[in-house]
Amino acid sequence: MADTARMDRHEWAARTLAVRPGDRVLEIGAGHGVTASHVCAELAGAPRDGAPRFVGLDRSAKMTAAAGRRNAAHVAAGLAEFRTGAFPADLASWQPFDVAYAFNVRLLWTEPAAARAAAVLLRPGGRLSVFFQLPAWSAATHREVAARAARTLTAGGLAVTADGQDETVECGYVTAETPSG
Repeated sequence: MADTARMDRHEWAARTLAVRPGDRVLEIGAGHGVTASHVCAELAGAPRDGAPRFVGLDRSAKMTAAAGRRNAAHVAAGLAEFRTGAFPADLASWQPFDVAYAFNVRLLWTEPAAARAAAVLLRPGGRLSVFFQLPAWSAATHREVAARAARTLTAGGLAVTADGQDETVECGYVTAETPSG
């Protein structure tokens, strides 16, 4: 992994995802679009089939608008789009994604039904990464949250392939894949 001494949590998460230029990526809970800007930079320049390579979903119209402004160049280039909506919702009609991720979306590390809903959106062999940053007042450890996330993702039909944490950015993650088909 890259040197994280000068990296913020959003850049760290984007690098941990290790998206490839041709990947189609979904962010669940896009917020202000900070992580999205790093992910879109990795996707830029890839050939496209007309559909955006990056879709950011947030339940707040205010956050969706902020993410769109932050990533205006990526949106204008047709690389990214940001949608307002709840997760999980009727998302099965969306084109499948190679990679999906969420940062501090507790639902994905506590509710197997949410993990199943995310898995439906992935291609066979697609990856879901759940990132978390624990508040200072939390009694939980990164290891405990990672173990809970791993159990939740497994119960949701995914196979855990990686987990870790970075003390520099005070964050952890768990990655799982859908069956290869």
